[in-house]
Amino acid sequence: MEYERLDKLHFQGPILDVGGGGKSLYRDLLPADIAYESINIDPAIAPTYLIEPGGEFPVADDSFPTCLCFNTLEHVYDAKFVIGEIHRVLKPGGVAHITVPFIFRIHGHPDDYFRATPSWWRETLQRAGFSEVVLHPLVWGRYTSGANISGYRGILRRLRFHLAHLADLVYARLAFTGSDGCYSGRRGERICATSPGWFISASK
Repeated sequence: MEYERLDKLHFQGPILDVGGGGKSLYRDLLPADIAYESINIDPAIAPTYLIEPGGEFPVADDSFPTCLCFNTLEHVYDAKFVIGEIHRVLKPGGVAHITVPFIFRIHGHPDDYFRATPSWWRETLQRAGFSEVVLHPLVWGRYTSGANISGYRGILRRLRFHLAHLADLVYARLAFTGSDGCYSGRRGERICATSPGWFISASK
C-alpha cells in the first residue's frame, strides 16, 4: 500500500533514504532523474553511507529537501534519535515521508522493537521540531484488516483472501463516491484503530 501512495508523491531532490539503498524494493519507483543517497546498517542493501546501529548520519545539517524512511523505525531501538537526525539533515521546508507498521506481525531485520499509535507519532515528530504532521492509514478496509490480523490459514485461504479484498472494494465504491477513495486518517475514524500501518508526511 505504501508503494501506491509513493507513486503519487512529487519529490524534490536530492533524496536521502534512511534505511534504504540501491537494492531497496522500491528504488525503481523513485524518479530516475533525481539524485538519491541512502543510509543503512546493512551492506547488502547497497547504501551510500554504511553506519553502525545508533550512529549519527554522516550528512551535514539542512542538506536534503526530501527524506524517506520506509519500514525502518520499528527496527530501531531509539527511534526518537533517528527522527531527530532526519529533522537535522532536512532543509527548512523539507518533508520526511515515513512508513511504519501498526497492527502487523512481528518481523525481525534483525530486530523488531515496537509499534506506536498515531498520537505517539504526532507528538514525537512535533517535539523533534516538525511543524506539520499528516498520517494516512495504510489500510484496504475492515474486512482485509480483520483477515490480516487473524491470518490467512486453513482451507480455502486464497479464496478468503480474495473475498476480503472484494468486500472492501465494494464498500469503498459505496463509501467514497466523489472522493479519492482513501480513508483520511482523521481522529475518530474507527478503521484507523486497526490499520496495518501508517504513511506519515512531516514538514520541517
